[in-house]
Amino acid sequence: MFVTRLKQIYCKLELLFLTYKISKIAILKGANIVFSRSTSILLKNGAQKENLVIEDNCKIHGRIILSNEGKIFFGKYTHIGPSTIIGALNRIYIGEYTTIAPNVRIMDNNNHPVNPVDRYKMSLSPHNAPYRQWYYSESASIYIGKNVWIGEYARICKGVTIGDNSIVAANSIVTRNVPSGCIVAGNPAKVVKEHIENIPQRIE
Repeated sequence: MFVTRLKQIYCKLELLFLTYKISKIAILKGANIVFSRSTSILLKNGAQKENLVIEDNCKIHGRIILSNEGKIFFGKYTHIGPSTIIGALNRIYIGEYTTIAPNVRIMDNNNHPVNPVDRYKMSLSPHNAPYRQWYYSESASIYIGKNVWIGEYARICKGVTIGDNSIVAANSIVTRNVPSGCIVAGNPAKVVKEHIENIPQRIE
């Protein structure tokens, strides 16, 4: 009993320290923001603390990466599952009440140049050389609306907008805009069901 209590105290102190560390590299707006041992936040190549905003009651268990002028916003009650990676060179907005499952990838850039000559130069450069940075990749902002559900192993590509209340099925690759209130699935993701607001409620 005593050992169990000590472990509980240790875990609580560990998470408090983690929250303190993250508060040094992100703007935490509000209360009840939850992090875990799987949470990882990286600001690289001059990315600024002010460009990462996390509103109240968010649960962030994945890996967050901001590079250069990249910006990420998490609306209130957003949930990010373990092993999910969200990376911004441009801008990613995630609306309130949105749930993102484990192992999702949301990247607003290619992570690499597209032109073959650029990639050749990158291949010849050392591991941490400037050519290998996201700065040289194409990017476009991502907007994810309110109350969106993104299933496990989905990938959201650059330049995509996902409308409010929609669902992205597991393993889907989203390359184009998703309308509000629908389900998309597949590679590339396509609308498989519309007007899901008309489905009967199951939670009273």
